[in-house]
Amino acid sequence: MPARFVERHRVIVLGGVVGLTALGWLELWRRAGAMGMDAAMLRLMPWGLADLGTAVLMWGVMMIAMMLPSATPMLLLFSSVQRMRRQQGDPATPTGLFAMGYLLIWLAWSLFAAGLQWMLQALLLLSPHLATTSALLGAAFLLLAGCYQLTPWKDACLAQCQSPLGFLLTRWREGPWGALRMGLHHGAYCLGCCWALMGLLFVGGVMNLLWVAALAGFILLEKVVAQGPWLSRVTGLGLIGWGLILVLVAAPAGTFHIYSH
Repeated sequence: MPARFVERHRVIVLGGVVGLTALGWLELWRRAGAMGMDAAMLRLMPWGLADLGTAVLMWGVMMIAMMLPSATPMLLLFSSVQRMRRQQGDPATPTGLFAMGYLLIWLAWSLFAAGLQWMLQALLLLSPHLATTSALLGAAFLLLAGCYQLTPWKDACLAQCQSPLGFLLTRWREGPWGALRMGLHHGAYCLGCCWALMGLLFVGGVMNLLWVAALAGFILLEKVVAQGPWLSRVTGLGLIGWGLILVLVAAPAGTFHIYSH
């Protein structure tokens, strides 16, 4: 494949990833700045369908901002394969259809996360910036994420995320519907790898952009830079230790709430 051709298709894919990720972070920054006292009032009010839709949209934007960079190696590889097929005269499928599978999986997770936020706000367990006000609930999120990091399910999903070529070689499907199915399939592995880590957003604050960026950076490091499950296991043990310390410190002192309502 000519170098000029390779460079062009990489620029298109990388440009799309960078552009969508940047727009996602700008939207999160705008939302975080707009919360303030309004958020404190809204969390005391019952939600309607419009509020649920707004929360789903917020979580969807957050998933794009956090997860899209870690999906870049797979998107680049899929695009390269399709470009080669087109050069050879074989039917090719737009990379956007493959990426749509990811977006649908992330949208489904966003609906679940928004419902969880709805429930926690109704129980007055979230601060204005959407961090848990309960030390024990925070410990539960930490222990859940830590324990999941040590499971074979985590290892299986992480292996698929770390080896995009292996996924394409073993699960290739032809045609537009096949591309969408592959995107859904790999998107499910992506979610299976990170769903418990997403719960940690409620520990540091969903609207705490430094915390969100730290989690996004860890996900990128875990999937793209690290090899094997060692980082997940070390992190899992650290999260379990953090959760246990939170329980041991909060329970004897009776300080079950981090923030006052």
